[in-house]
Amino acid sequence: MDHAPPTPIDTTPAPAGSRRRSLSSLPGRATYEALWQVFAVSLLLVVGVQVAASVLAQIQFGWWPAYDTNAYWLAASHLLHGQPLYQESVITGSGIYKYPPIFAQLAIPIALVPETFVDWAWRIVGTMCLRYLCGSWRLTLLASLQWPIWLEFSFGNVTFELAAVCLFALRDRRGAYLLPWCAALKVGPGLLIPYLWLTKPDYRRPLAVGCAVFAAACAVSAALGAGLWVDYLGTFVWEAASDLQAWFVVAVVPNHGGLDFAIRLAIASVAVLLAIRWRADWLAFVAAVATMPILTLTRLGVLVGLWPLWLQGKAEAWRRRGGRVSQAASEGLVRLGMLPPLENGGV
Repeated sequence: MDHAPPTPIDTTPAPAGSRRRSLSSLPGRATYEALWQVFAVSLLLVVGVQVAASVLAQIQFGWWPAYDTNAYWLAASHLLHGQPLYQESVITGSGIYKYPPIFAQLAIPIALVPETFVDWAWRIVGTMCLRYLCGSWRLTLLASLQWPIWLEFSFGNVTFELAAVCLFALRDRRGAYLLPWCAALKVGPGLLIPYLWLTKPDYRRPLAVGCAVFAAACAVSAALGAGLWVDYLGTFVWEAASDLQAWFVVAVVPNHGGLDFAIRLAIASVAVLLAIRWRADWLAFVAAVATMPILTLTRLGVLVGLWPLWLQGKAEAWRRRGGRVSQAASEGLVRLGMLPPLENGGV
């Protein structure tokens, strides 16, 4: 009796992608994904409810006035009405303007707008800058629920705006035009000028033009109000001897603001020299955003900008080396929009 020939066995190895897809369909894998989602959503809801309750409470209390934005609005209002721009104060004083006169002169139009509108408009600008620092809206949402960033939104400072300019300057030479203006506000961004000048020769022309334009603008400002600049220089006297003991403030010498800033500036300068030696954009960024006359823990929230600048590449390289640990850890990053999905069907 005839027998049918045996069916040949296909020994061709299955594509790597199909093996990944079969593993992802296992019950254990599905359970892991479900538990991860439940945990993430639950944590987001708990923190989100607390933040929402705080926002509602602040809105009921005068539509949530911003502490630092109040100083900018008052400065513009003082100039508009011919009142003194500078006055001596302690670190906990409110409504005190400490920046060069040129910024108050440029801000005069905001004095014509109700302060509440200015507060919220500045927060919206800060939100867009935080989005740029994070690199994704999902990470922006997660970051905005963390207390350092949350408090900075409440204060309405220039923190997010300056950090976004620093990150932009490291990515695009057009950002170099803005660095002198940012340096005049918080000093730290000025550390990027020597870094970019020495490590990226194509930045030299934008840096030179930016400094020249800012110097010319200051000259015009001084011509319009020389007394304002004299008063501004006078603020360095009492600020140098100021006491830095306050909530969230980090100080090496708490009872002498000038000495404390000099020490921190020296440390940041060493960091920039190392960044120049190693061509380390991330280190220059840290030095620029963490150097300011008064350092608070809340302002360190802008270090989230290290993710798109440096850490994302490190995480991507670690993920592509493979392994269960990297695959499981990177899955959460993919869901947050911090890493793109793998093209071969992985996470």
